[in-house]
Amino acid sequence: MKRIVLIFATCIGLLSLFFWGCSKDNDDGEGSGMGVLPGHIYHQYTSDVMKIDMHSGEESAFFSYNAYSTVGWGLSRDGSLRMVSTREPGTYDRNHFTIVNTADETIMKEFDFVPRYGNSTNNLGKISYDNSLIMVAPDGDNGIVILDIDGNVKYEMSGIGEEFFTSEDDAVWLPNNSILIRFKDRLLLRSDPPYTSLNLVKEMNYENWGNIRVSNSGQKITFYINKHIHMMDITGENLVQVTDSNTDEAFAEFSPDDKYLLIAADYAHLPASQNSHWFLKIIPADGKKYNLDSSPEVISVIPKGSSSIIRANGVTAWR
Repeated sequence: MKRIVLIFATCIGLLSLFFWGCSKDNDDGEGSGMGVLPGHIYHQYTSDVMKIDMHSGEESAFFSYNAYSTVGWGLSRDGSLRMVSTREPGTYDRNHFTIVNTADETIMKEFDFVPRYGNSTNNLGKISYDNSLIMVAPDGDNGIVILDIDGNVKYEMSGIGEEFFTSEDDAVWLPNNSILIRFKDRLLLRSDPPYTSLNLVKEMNYENWGNIRVSNSGQKITFYINKHIHMMDITGENLVQVTDSNTDEAFAEFSPDDKYLLIAADYAHLPASQNSHWFLKIIPADGKKYNLDSSPEVISVIPKGSSSIIRANGVTAWR
């Protein structure tokens, strides 16, 4: 195990869309013409998580969880592993991580994650692209922690010099087990194994930004700036706005082939009721700007046999 205080380093298919064209309501009840896009979309509005086969348009149950004990869950990049974090009854200083094989629902690994400092029970694990490592984002007392797949701590990253990571910061995986870090609401940083330094990707001089998503190739990232989605090269270059609307967007998830973006559209932020939600729409990931209210290329995600666009308020993924 290594405990590291990082030192800042100053270096730094549109053709298929004519099959589609659904609005928020679809009168024919036949979904949204699924069949031209790859993979599956996973979404939830309650503790019942659903899966949409993008080839057939069919929606089915993925899994359910106990809302009282479950902190959260996520999927590996290839969709083969699901990681669930829970609070065990009577414990107040750790989370229980369970890794499930999604093909047959068997438990592959399970272990307790005990933070070095403090008593957080809200920690989540994120699985690396190659399924070999687990990253725990910073909480109020601990920085970024990297585990192996058995739960053993391999690295701990505290921050930059005398500035430490806090629960306001976040980190996501890149290919080759590199990490992209949102730091102090003003910097986008990158750290490569063995995580001994941080490189500046871009200074983010925006009032409000976040919810980073990374393409499967690792070459592009998306995030919201103020109300709308932007896309940028992983180098920090070629920043473009790709959505516009009369409301807000929360994030943009890449399709498995990186040709499309799944947008959290019409985002309603309702912290008082804890019922914030969004609707799922799709646009090409070609760097052009699409108006989610009016552009004909925008596709509303409507399962086969339904007349309503999907509304979600939890984990949303495209694998």
